[in-house]
Amino acid sequence: METSAASIRGAEQAGAEDVPRAALYLQLANEKSAKAKALIASGGEDNMRAAAGLLMRASADGELAIALADDDKDRLAAEAAVEEIHTFELQTQ
Repeated sequence: METSAASIRGAEQAGAEDVPRAALYLQLANEKSAKAKALIASGGEDNMRAAAGLLMRASADGELAIALADDDKDRLAAEAAVEEIHTFELQTQ
């Protein structure tokens, strides 16, 4: 449970909520984590196995949300750099 919670927190800190593709995976991670908690609360060996699978998937979704959020930040930074270069080139002509 700690791993999935950490990846969800990491995605939130990475700004995944502000990146549509990342926000989707963050939402999925939260939903799977909530379902896993409900299964754990229900008890039973089958529920525990199912919860473990959901928590692994929640963790993976959280990590994907982090990667997508970081990718978006990198893309925006690259676009800004290209714009600065273009502006500089226009000013020096």
